[in-house]
Amino acid sequence: MGDGWLAAGDAALSFDPLSSQGLFNALFTGLAAAEATDRALSGDPSATSDYAGTLADIDAAYRRNLAAWYALERRWPEQEFWRRRALREP
Repeated sequence: MGDGWLAAGDAALSFDPLSSQGLFNALFTGLAAAEATDRALSGDPSATSDYAGTLADIDAAYRRNLAAWYALERRWPEQEFWRRRALREP
């Protein structure tokens, strides 16, 4: 986000494809960005910062949940893919 623009969808947040969150969040952030834009154009000075807060909340929840799901997998602890993710456990 910058002066006069908002990011939505994958431009605002990206998700691990295995999480199946991309499409849902693209739709949600598109709608939320449109609502924030409407509020901003109507003179609401907190519209864009509220939207940025919403994105931060979504990102924080996603990262917590992703770490929890990856931490459940224990079949291949010696594989590089899983070793890198084990370091991110909550």
